[in-house]
Amino acid sequence: MKNNVQLQKLVLGASLTAVSIVIDVFFKLILNMPNFGLPFYAIPLILGGIILGPVYGGIMGFVGDAIGMLILGGDYLPLFVMAPIMWGVIPGLILNKHFNLFNLAWVVLLSYAVANISNTLAMLFYWPREVTMAWFILRLVLIPFNAVLIFTMVKDIHKKLLPFIERYTFVKEEIKA
Repeated sequence: MKNNVQLQKLVLGASLTAVSIVIDVFFKLILNMPNFGLPFYAIPLILGGIILGPVYGGIMGFVGDAIGMLILGGDYLPLFVMAPIMWGVIPGLILNKHFNLFNLAWVVLLSYAVANISNTLAMLFYWPREVTMAWFILRLVLIPFNAVLIFTMVKDIHKKLLPFIERYTFVKEEIKA
């Protein structure tokens, strides 16, 4: 029974990571900017962190970022990996056992802020300060719209996944007993 649960976790984590990669690559190709994308790739990472926990969420972010850059064929800039990792870890730490809409709202904002700061620090390492500040201002302007969209999508998808989450939680508790 325990192997079955581990397999389910791996399949769900891999599936959500694949969706994250597709979203990330899609927006980077549409925008024609391999080193800048929109944070909608974080939606599956947040869900993975909530359902599977922070370790899986972090691994999903790391793997998704690496594979996405391999697909795009751009330069892999390793300092940027912290943002996708945080999108999975923070919701996993805070919401894994305590999911409600209020917590989701502030966790999306917190994760967004940490990812934004992380990306800004990475940009300072790779690009001139003026370029970094211009991108930082653009990302700040997009936060309200993107955060509301991410919150809404995660809330709705989480609601649709509730039967699976409840079944999964029940199976997990059964193994402990």
